Amino acid sequence: MTDKLKELKGEDKAAILLYAIGPEAATPIIQDMDDKTLARVSRKMSELGRIDTDVLQAVLDEYLEVHESSDPLLYSSQKDVMQLLEHAVDQEKAKEIIEYLEKPRQFTIWEKLSRINPTMIVSYIEAEHPQTIALILSKIPADVASQVIAELPEEMQISVVLRMSKIESVPSELVRDIEETLEREMAESTGSAGISFDGMVSLVEILKTLDKDISRPLLERLESKDEDLFSQVDKLLLIFEDLLTLSAKDIQTLLKHISSDDLVKALKGAPDELAESFFSNMSQRAAEIMREDMQVMGPLKLADVEEAQQTILQVVRKLDDEGAISLSSDDMV
Repeated sequence: MTDKLKELKGEDKAAILLYAIGPEAATPIIQDMDDKTLARVSRKMSELGRIDTDVLQAVLDEYLEVHESSDPLLYSSQKDVMQLLEHAVDQEKAKEIIEYLEKPRQFTIWEKLSRINPTMIVSYIEAEHPQTIALILSKIPADVASQVIAELPEEMQISVVLRMSKIESVPSELVRDIEETLEREMAESTGSAGISFDGMVSLVEILKTLDKDISRPLLERLESKDEDLFSQVDKLLLIFEDLLTLSAKDIQTLLKHISSDDLVKALKGAPDELAESFFSNMSQRAAEIMREDMQVMGPLKLADVEEAQQTILQVVRKLDDEGAISLSSDDMV
């Protein structure tokens, strides 16, 4: 079993399988699904995009032989999903599911936490019991969790870390209770601009769907009218992890316009995958030097990491505006 397969959830595998076997074979399977399951699997299918052959083969095992060809990739799109639904369910149900697919994606509570400033996360969880904090941090990306731990009071840090090391199975009821509590607190809380986080996310999702010719002037007017709100929205529109969508050519272009010092600091708080995408587009010697610099630099203040990342993101936006690089229109504005 490949590492990629291990990362797939049951719904991911079901989506790959249904796409691979085609509308006719998938129809009787889909007809037996309840509406909620069908909607979730359909959403997964529309998000599959490029499907590596080794992942497909691991899911289908020996049945994948019919898919082997000189082209190592399949591509699934929302159009394919719509065609499949037309074969599998009645027109009214297909219309409902398609409308669901076309709605802006809703963030889970864990995705919401992962996209906000670690200092804000601390404000939501610092009053909780260390065991609850440990569970929450185990549910978000390690790079974000590490920054949150660094922001916690020193006496709480070791308590949380020790509990994280002992987490095994957690009752699903407890996880749901924590999710509901966090959702409620985040929905009720407002920032300095007077807008809730959920409202902020909705605004960002709308802005992402607009053409740049419309969204850019709108953001400029927002900045002149409410600088605090603009700052919060702007940080959600493009985060450092979004640079994973850049092509190798675009990363090489970006490297010519940013300082090594800023990049070293920025990568200290970035996922390993993103760091590797930068290293792989440098000379071997330059990558080795940067890795060494990151090791000897030691821990950095969260504020220093964020400042370096924002400096680089400003350059990214400028290069995108100039057409020197291209940001994914699906994920960023």
